[in-house]
Parts: sequence; structure tokens; C-alpha cells
Amino acid sequence: MKTVIQIVLTVVIVVLGYFIYESIMEPVRFRQETQRREAEIIQRLKDIRDVQRSHRSRYQRFTADLDSLVRFYNVDSLLLVRAIGSVPDTLTESEAVRLGIVQRDTIWIAAKDSLLRQANYPIEELPYVPYGEGERFEMEADFIERGLVRLPVFEARVRPNVYMSDLDNWRVYYTREEGLRVGSMQEAVIDGNWE
Repeated sequence: MKTVIQIVLTVVIVVLGYFIYESIMEPVRFRQETQRREAEIIQRLKDIRDVQRSHRSRYQRFTADLDSLVRFYNVDSLLLVRAIGSVPDTLTESEAVRLGIVQRDTIWIAAKDSLLRQANYPIEELPYVPYGEGERFEMEADFIERGLVRLPVFEARVRPNVYMSDLDNWRVYYTREEGLRVGSMQEAVIDGNWE
């Protein structure tokens, strides 16, 4: 009888130990998966920001359409000003240009030759949220007035239910309720809310 009780207690101890281990490891595994997903989404939002910045330098405005952003990347070109010569330590660059020591040459280069060189996904997937099961980023663009100046603004965002919905208990552990965002429609900033 005593041996049976010891065996039963050993089994109970092992089962309880397993449940305690799992209760500790569940949030740890969730945090690791969240960090992996957020890193990919943040990189995609940074890529959107880079292409938007180039679009603004070319057209003096941001675009609200992600497909237009992909088209800009694929078929448009960017202005590149190249300095020929070197600026002496005693002069500023503008003085060196005025004196003819440095010359500036303006050339056009394809946007895809200078943007997103490190992207490890096809550019056509730029509008789509990683882990979003085909969902697209939400994006807006407009102008705001600050003082007497009209400034272009944009915001690209994704809600957590888009990229976390397939994880169990994500509402329990996930604390970034507003999701991930780059840019702002209220201020002329292009920072992400993770920075």
C-alpha cells in the first residue's frame, strides 16, 4: 500500500512540475514569438517609410496608396546630385562650387537601384502585413498646416489583431494595444511608435 501511494505521489509531483514549467514557459515563448513577428513588421514599416521619403523628395507629397508606392519603386527614378572634386578644409562646399573647385552633376537613377537593397522579400509584398494572412497595412497621406506652412504627412499602421490573432491568449500577454505605426497624421514626423 505504501509503495502505491509513493508511486501515485511521484506521478502527481511530475505532472504538477510539468504544469508549473508550462505556466512559466508560455509567456516566455509568447514574448519570443512576438519579438520575431514585430521585428519583421517593423522592418516592413521602415521600408514603407524609406520609399515614402523618396516619393516625397520626388513629388513633394506622400502617397496614400500602397500599390502606388510599389509602382514608384518599380518604374520611377530619383534625382542624385554627385559632387566631382574635393572640398579643401579652408572652404565650405558652396564656396568650393562657386570657385569651380567642386562641380555638381545631376543624374537620374532608378528607384529600385537605390532603395530597399536589404529587403529579403519581393517588393510586391510590401503592402502586406507579415503574419497577417493577406491583410494589408492601413495607410493615409495628406497635408497639415503648421504656422503658415503646408507639410506633407503620412501614417502606415497595423492593429495587433491582424498579426497576432493566430496565437492563443494574445490578448492576455500582448501590451501594445495600438499596434505598430510609422508616421503621424497629426504631426509632421515619420518616426515609428517603437522608436
